[in-house]
Amino acid sequence: MSFVFVNPPNQSLHLKLKPTPTPRLHLRLQPPLNRLKTPSRNPNHSLSRTFQSLHSLKPFVLSQHRPVLLGWLCSLVSVLSLSRIVPKLGQFSALIGGSDAGRLPAEGSRLGLLAVARVLGCYWQQAFLWDAALRAACEIRVAVFRKVLERELGFFEGRDGGVLAGDVAYRITAEASDVADTVFALLNTIVPSTLQLSAMVAQMLAVSPVLSLISAMVIPCMALVIAHFGEELRKISTKANLTAAALSAYLNEIFPAILFVKASNGEGIENARFEKLAHADLSERLKKKKMKALIPQIVQIMYFGSLFLFCVGSLEISRGSFDGRGMISFVTSLVFLIEPIQGIGKAYNEWKQGEPAIERLFDLTRFKREVMEKPDAVDLNHVSGEVRFCDISFKYGDNSPLVLNGLNLHIKAGETVALVGPSGGGKTTLAKLLLRLYDPLSGCILIDNHNIQSIRLESLRGHVALVSQDITLFSGTVAENIGYRDLLKGIDMRRLEFAARTANADEFIRQLPEGYESDIGPRGSTLSGGQRQRIAIARALYQNSPILILDEATSALDSRSELLVRQALVRLMGNHTVLVIAHRLETVMMAKRVFVLDDGKLEELSRSTLLSHHYESLVSAGLDMDTSNPAVFVNAELMRLNLGKRVRALIQVVRSDGGSVIGKSTDDNQIIVKGTPPVSLTNFVEVIGIADSDKSIRAEIWSNFGDAVGMFF
Repeated sequence: MSFVFVNPPNQSLHLKLKPTPTPRLHLRLQPPLNRLKTPSRNPNHSLSRTFQSLHSLKPFVLSQHRPVLLGWLCSLVSVLSLSRIVPKLGQFSALIGGSDAGRLPAEGSRLGLLAVARVLGCYWQQAFLWDAALRAACEIRVAVFRKVLERELGFFEGRDGGVLAGDVAYRITAEASDVADTVFALLNTIVPSTLQLSAMVAQMLAVSPVLSLISAMVIPCMALVIAHFGEELRKISTKANLTAAALSAYLNEIFPAILFVKASNGEGIENARFEKLAHADLSERLKKKKMKALIPQIVQIMYFGSLFLFCVGSLEISRGSFDGRGMISFVTSLVFLIEPIQGIGKAYNEWKQGEPAIERLFDLTRFKREVMEKPDAVDLNHVSGEVRFCDISFKYGDNSPLVLNGLNLHIKAGETVALVGPSGGGKTTLAKLLLRLYDPLSGCILIDNHNIQSIRLESLRGHVALVSQDITLFSGTVAENIGYRDLLKGIDMRRLEFAARTANADEFIRQLPEGYESDIGPRGSTLSGGQRQRIAIARALYQNSPILILDEATSALDSRSELLVRQALVRLMGNHTVLVIAHRLETVMMAKRVFVLDDGKLEELSRSTLLSHHYESLVSAGLDMDTSNPAVFVNAELMRLNLGKRVRALIQVVRSDGGSVIGKSTDDNQIIVKGTPPVSLTNFVEVIGIADSDKSIRAEIWSNFGDAVGMFF
């Protein structure tokens, strides 16, 4: 949409909007899977990846050494019990129908006790190992989240290999749970399965080396087959994780935008997108489940092999190599040998299924920092708020154009400076550089003559407060959101309530069911737009930082809310160094100096330029010239007419909200508004966009106020 200026005969100057052709939209039913790559078929690469994944898990598993050792100790008890059960079964079978049948009760009791020891050992083995696996997975989840918070802002903005927020959330939640299954499978195999396998092989060799050799011939063949299908399972699992992450990312994107979807009749479009994503996820999950079902069936070959061993064993018995008791002991050993082999196969299965999850989780922790804190970085103390941008150049990527090119700006302590300019011109980038979310390519930024690169990040950001147009609130109470910075060390409620009163938020907060302890829902969903913005201003007041970055915070509000928010902003800006990223002209008028940022360069605008007829330059500078709201005061016509009409516009706003202006008080310099607290002249003129330094304009407003009242009463 573009702006066109027309001036009909005998009429004032107006702004009209000229629609531009709507670009064709291409519906993308399935978002691209993030960095989906065909897994390498190089076995050496696969082996190195396995070692890397094991190395990543190692410190977290070792931190749970106590439950791991207890679990393995229980597995030792279980295996020792089993190694005694196997020969006793052969002895017990020999007693049945024999001359020593009287020993059956005693031998049966011993066998029963061994069985109980075996069962209890298995139970506590799994209980302890699950405890270790889940705790290790929890520590991994916490460590990964901590590392994600340390990543550069560009990662979250989709630059430098960044990923979708929904994908990150899926990795930290669902895939971390998959890691717990993988860790348990490994712990349950390394010692328990190895012990049982060794014990049963020893029993079989003691009975018949020949049959043991025949049995061993099957195992290498099975191992090769399982290894092959396990690698296929890993590839399928990688794709399945990516489709699930894409589904999660889509849901994280669509639900916050549900108002737009419904208003645009987009339910059918979103149903189609979701259905396609869901079917892609279904297809990959089916492949994974089928492969998981196939691998155990291969292990079943061992059971069929036991039939062959029975035949060979019968021949051995007939030749007198060993008796029936030995045969029973051998077959029992073989049955319990299959169990750890199955366990190893299952563990390999789980590992290949979980390996992609481990890779994707720890991939979030592997990055090179660009914004580095120097070892000798210092804390800021007694900051006055002077800010200098010295010859700053910056771009977001190697192949991107310069956003800022040799920019210089000096903001005095306590001064308010506004930045205007076209969208994408670098206004917000300048604020990000001041917070040191990025470092410039060249030049430096000084606060009180200290290079911010020599200041500890925590100290720097503690002295700079941000009030954004996109208000950020969290689930929790009003108090927790206002006192966010002190959540760990304790919120000062007296200071918090003072900040809320100053931000015009105390009144509505106390009307909430639990006052300051009321839960405001996800992203402050239970509050109105104006209430959310006043909470954000109260948070900045509570923080009490000497430097304030104000990204226009009064857009899209009703007139009453805008007036309250603007009053709160005026109070917030007092005694602070303020950098205003301005989108609306009345906000620009609150600044002492105004700069246009375009093509990476700054150009200062004089106040006479702002109040002249150079509307086209103002619009091209990115200012909002919407004339639909009488409380906005940025109508091009109002800007050139008698300022008394702007006063009348404010009175009309008050009347539309159910109040009435009675008059002005010459004693205390206040505007008297029925049913509301008096509004001081200082706040009034600053709210409608006149800087404190413009004495003549302030006097004109005051002298015209009586005429304005007379028009309505």
